[in-house]
Amino acid sequence: MQKSAFNIGRSIFRLATVCAVVLLCSCKSTKYVPEGSYLLDKAKVKVMDSKDESTSGLDDYLRQKQNTEILGFWKLQLHVYNTAPADTTTKSKKRLAANAHKMGEAPVIYDPMLTRVSMTQLEQAMMNRGYFNAEVDTQTVVKDQKVRLTYLVTAHKPYYIRDYTIKLSQPDLMQAAKDRGCLIKNGDRFDAEKLDAERQRISSAMRKDGYYYFDKSMLEYRADSSYRTHEVAVEMKMLDLYTQDDDTLSQKIFTRYRIGKVHFHIDYNPRRLPEGKELTWQEDGDYVYSFVDKPLLRNHVLKRMCKVHPGDYYNEELVERSYALLNALGPVKYVDISFEPAGKELLDCHITVSRSKLNSVSAEVEGTYSAGDWGIAVGLGYVNRNIFRGAEQLSLNGRFSYEWRQNGGRAIEAKGEVGLLFPNSLNLKLAYQYQNRPDEFIRNIASAGLYYTIRRNPNSHWRHLFNLIDISYVYLPWKSEEFQKNIIDKSSVLKYSYEDHFIVDWSYTGIYTSRQQLRPDRDYIKFQYTIETAGNLLYGISKLAKLPQDENGAYVLWKIPYAQYAKADVNFTFHQVLVPNHRLVYHIGAGVVVPYLNASSVPFEKRYFSGGSNSVRGWQARTLGPGGFKGTGGGLVYDMQAGDIRLDLNLEYRWRVWNFLELAAFTDAGNIWTIRDYVGQEHGLFEWSEFYKQIAWSYGVGIRLDFSILIFRVDFGVKLYDPTRLYEDGGSKVWRTAANGLGWKDDMTFHFAIGYPF
Repeated sequence: MQKSAFNIGRSIFRLATVCAVVLLCSCKSTKYVPEGSYLLDKAKVKVMDSKDESTSGLDDYLRQKQNTEILGFWKLQLHVYNTAPADTTTKSKKRLAANAHKMGEAPVIYDPMLTRVSMTQLEQAMMNRGYFNAEVDTQTVVKDQKVRLTYLVTAHKPYYIRDYTIKLSQPDLMQAAKDRGCLIKNGDRFDAEKLDAERQRISSAMRKDGYYYFDKSMLEYRADSSYRTHEVAVEMKMLDLYTQDDDTLSQKIFTRYRIGKVHFHIDYNPRRLPEGKELTWQEDGDYVYSFVDKPLLRNHVLKRMCKVHPGDYYNEELVERSYALLNALGPVKYVDISFEPAGKELLDCHITVSRSKLNSVSAEVEGTYSAGDWGIAVGLGYVNRNIFRGAEQLSLNGRFSYEWRQNGGRAIEAKGEVGLLFPNSLNLKLAYQYQNRPDEFIRNIASAGLYYTIRRNPNSHWRHLFNLIDISYVYLPWKSEEFQKNIIDKSSVLKYSYEDHFIVDWSYTGIYTSRQQLRPDRDYIKFQYTIETAGNLLYGISKLAKLPQDENGAYVLWKIPYAQYAKADVNFTFHQVLVPNHRLVYHIGAGVVVPYLNASSVPFEKRYFSGGSNSVRGWQARTLGPGGFKGTGGGLVYDMQAGDIRLDLNLEYRWRVWNFLELAAFTDAGNIWTIRDYVGQEHGLFEWSEFYKQIAWSYGVGIRLDFSILIFRVDFGVKLYDPTRLYEDGGSKVWRTAANGLGWKDDMTFHFAIGYPF
């Protein structure tokens, strides 16, 4: 009966998939193109006589582009739009048409006027890049009420800067312009964007040096291209409007301003005083604090986070840093910083601070399924973002899970965590975890950690996280006789993990992201690496003090052995934006952990696991590997599916369909391996001649619901290449296809998660 139901379900799934593909692909792409008009099937730019990088990216200047394409050819959103019925006389058809038009994309109708505008834009873009003689033509191919349009650009020879001269009379301005950081050099290709960037650089330098009213728009270039050698003479100067010595405006621009007083306005706009509310004022020298009802933060916290100080010259960079530091405080919703004249060569700084929601409670309920074992998990969280009125953030988190085992047993796990984050990026965490598996063991894990985050420049792409110290104590008051006999006594790798032990570790994590907040739709990368060590200091002290060792030759702390290992992880993610709302995300992750000196194996909680919502999604969490080891999931074998080396290779296509709805298609590869040939983990050892055969491969689709504060994700993964079948039946079923018995229970899985996988 169960097999029959499975076959029916599989048939329905296949039929639905085929119907969906046929429906979307069979719709005529010109269904809603009016008679006498044409669908813009393709619009591209082709540079005829140059492959130089300076002629790339011209597609951005087109004023009309074809419908959005997936993988460069499939106009899925147009097909969705065209599924709308033409006949909308009934309510159901009208609703169907409205949904299709809302989720899809209307056909782009070819417009000759916009083509001419695009040609003009391309000519201007080429001129801005130094190609003064560039020519633009078009080539059109019309077929089946569709137009394929190609813009043919003939670049010709570019112009180069022959003489770059600076004519500025004000000394500080001249010094900033002639700084060695100058972006313009003789011999450079003429580039309007680079010239504008140089104006911005000079303006920033002036505004960092007290010249509050200076702006790049006050600088201009004059170019002389009368040479017959494709060379240009470029001269930078001030606009005539600002060069009169006796002019009040000129004097204002070239005055260095100091900061007078710094005013903090809490919970109200100083330009619009609250009605019916009483303001409280407090003064501390040149710092003034005013607030409604009660203060949000202690005065010294606001003062410390503000880098604009009375008496200092105005510095635009310090203003931006103050924005970043104040906005990063938990109880702050937003910050506005403005300046107003306060006398001769003085500016008063006004900082408006709006409070955020100080308390929040979160809850989640999750259903789990692993190898036939069903379970439920409940999580609760509480955050107070201003517990001591100094922007200290207190977080309390708890999680309880219960799992029903197929053998009639159960598994219980409870975890509690307390965290205290200080505004100086110091973070203290305390945690306790209880695990009860009646057929295996009872385990208690208590831990405490002190962490510190460094980000020297708020605009820097780098962050540095230091785990100054993390102490964990693992205590097992009880182990079943079966677990001791069949697992621990037979496995050297698990023996240490299921004994009482200490872990005292230190780690460092570096995070780099190239993403710019002002340009979120550009390609960007994220790179992260972590180095972790444990037990070195304790081992050195034990060695020098000649402390006693246990029967295994390991030093102990309060008669309990401590772990010693080194661990390194690296993750690289590249986000490639194909077109707006469509992107490819590439991810590579790798890691290795090695025990040494005081330990013969790595603690179970520090080893790697594969499968799950953030790894190879054709497998449930912790059910893949190591290597070609075939586990049954759950029960005693579950603990054997851990390794010392990991590899993850992921490719995901993401398509933002509508507001908060995003679809995804992905393929994942990877596995874990052991560094030693441990008993009980057959085919798990990393070997250069075998490991590439043991890389698992899966594919699937997913749905993401982006609610801003969190992203809820559902992924459906299917196994494609299963290395656990490599050493059975001659490896004939390693590729999972319908012919090899591809099935719901063994080869397909759903994942429910919060946030993106990488």
